[in-house]
Amino acid sequence: MSRFFKACFFLISILAIAILVYIAVPWYRFNAIIIHHSASNNDNYASIKEFHAKSRGWRDAAYHLILSNGSTYVPTGYLEATGRYHYLSFSPATKDPECNLQALHLCIVGNYNQRELPQKLRAPLAYALRSLQKKYHIRDSRILFHRDCNGTACPGRFISKEKIKDWVDLQADKCLPKIKNQQLEVIDATLMSFNPPWRSPLALEIVRFSRSCVRLIPSWSGS
Repeated sequence: MSRFFKACFFLISILAIAILVYIAVPWYRFNAIIIHHSASNNDNYASIKEFHAKSRGWRDAAYHLILSNGSTYVPTGYLEATGRYHYLSFSPATKDPECNLQALHLCIVGNYNQRELPQKLRAPLAYALRSLQKKYHIRDSRILFHRDCNGTACPGRFISKEKIKDWVDLQADKCLPKIKNQQLEVIDATLMSFNPPWRSPLALEIVRFSRSCVRLIPSWSGS
């Protein structure tokens, strides 16, 4: 085997290992949370999945998690996990490849370009965000909006970063116990649920290298 083919084989092997590391351990799978709204008043995972299948040709909803507003059979504040969350896969929810590859996408059912987020949803949203931050070690500054990724009003003009911070700080602990339990059960139900309480310097270097390698892969429009 020539040196050229040996070098190619080595580089492909390193890239494959980096990708495997990147997707295999969920505690560093995501480096941001991106908030969306459904821009509709009555929706749930099933209806959003159907809409995205018909309108975009995607096999699953664009988001990882969907927060119910209680407009359907899903109770208010309950989370629904899509297949993308279960398998910790990438999202086609924005036009920005990096946002799609590295962020966890959370959709709140409702149109918050027309009205304020209802009081009954603030504590569940705050608790979900805080729980996701804890699981995936995501900083406050990395709670983003769809409009941070590309030109859109999503998640609506009535949701701001200041309000999100206040809700997480002041409302999360007010979430009802049954909603907390349901959300934690959903958040923990990934294909790979290993979540160590520590992060060593070596592990962080592996994370950085893996993310750099994954950036070499172009984002797809959805699947």
